[in-house]
Amino acid sequence: MKKLNEKTGFKELIIKSQSGDLDATEQLINRLSPLIKKHSFKLGYDEACSDLTLWILETIAQHKPNVIWESGEIENIIQKRLNDG
Repeated sequence: MKKLNEKTGFKELIIKSQSGDLDATEQLINRLSPLIKKHSFKLGYDEACSDLTLWILETIAQHKPNVIWESGEIENIIQKRLNDG
């Protein structure tokens, strides 16, 4: 198994996470943590961080590997989700 490091690509982490690699999942959440914290603060309720983390985990599980997320697209997806309620 290839050791994950800081330079492991986002797409590769998603694919590994979908295959059950908990290290890849943890690294994805760690990389997205600043974004999660930013948007949970905007939501303004105690469980917002947990809710966003769960939503991201569900989104990763449903992500299709052949779809490429551009820079900033994840933040746009989260913002749309927040606006949709």
